[in-house]
Amino acid sequence: MIDERTLAQINGTYFLPDDAGPEWRAAHEAGIDMSLIEHALELTPEERLKEHQQFLNLLLEIGGPALRDATR
Repeated sequence: MIDERTLAQINGTYFLPDDAGPEWRAAHEAGIDMSLIEHALELTPEERLKEHQQFLNLLLEIGGPALRDATR
């Protein structure tokens, strides 16, 4: 049987870890999506750079010439 917390996480609800410090809790209460930060912390620096570059490439592709010119 899946407990309520695990089911909520599967459905996209974020739960603070029991050992979350005051800064982590304050960021969560301020509306920051801490699951994104947790995801980034699971990656190596190289993997984070690769994801960042993929996102930049997407922005350049959908932004067209105006965005490409602004990055020069």
